[in-house]
Amino acid sequence: MPLADAIQGAKRPSQAITWTDGDGEVFDLSGATIAVRIRNVVTGVTFVSDGVFTLTSAANGTFRWDYGTNDVQSAGSYEVQFTATFGSSPTPARTLTVPWLVHQEI
Repeated sequence: MPLADAIQGAKRPSQAITWTDGDGEVFDLSGATIAVRIRNVVTGVTFVSDGVFTLTSAANGTFRWDYGTNDVQSAGSYEVQFTATFGSSPTPARTLTVPWLVHQEI
């Protein structure tokens, strides 16, 4: 599940994401709520995303990330931890961490 790079301060375009497992199989997000924590790999500072996560085709593991102001506030190298929470089925939660770059605005 690679992420596209972003530009510091740019909240567009939104990022279309397909959640896949280690074998490349899509993860069914039906009934899930997505939350995100972002960690700067240099400073270790972690924050909760203020973006909006919208399921676009849950059964096919796809969702959209509309960046929040905090998400793209600073240029740097990050780890993004996505957590999909399901009521009680099929699992209580599922987490995936992926690298992400925010480039300095020029």
